Amino acid sequence: MIPIDQLYPVPVFGAVPSLSMTFAESISNPPQLAVKSFAPYKRFAVEIIDDGLDTAGLLSGDYAIFREQGWPNDELQVVCVAFGNNVTIRILEGIQMREPVLRTARDAVREQRHRNDFIVLGVLDGIIKSDFVKFMELEEEAFDWGC
Repeated sequence: MIPIDQLYPVPVFGAVPSLSMTFAESISNPPQLAVKSFAPYKRFAVEIIDDGLDTAGLLSGDYAIFREQGWPNDELQVVCVAFGNNVTIRILEGIQMREPVLRTARDAVREQRHRNDFIVLGVLDGIIKSDFVKFMELEEEAFDWGC
């Protein structure tokens, strides 16, 4: 058992498919996924709800951890993307092109889109397999008004 002081919270912003899109709703006080590694950048997690990226190790029930990043540094990275208010997870191919390809495993979904048609919300930073998912309760700190 890992001591609580060695676990770090990552907010979970719902379930996101890769074979389709879902409407992105704003969540206040999202649940916090417990992860074992500290990161000096902001992260968020989503639950995987289909097997569209199974060859990347993402299976239904797993949680994908994304680092907030505007554009990937390398080819073929898994990204969380937004098309307006709709969100999905895809593999990004051709990052230097004006119209990169967003696809899933085995090209079940493959679409070439202008880079102005979507926003990269984050790049895959890690995976928590469904057997190891643990949530944290964060204690609310009393706010000191300084009076």
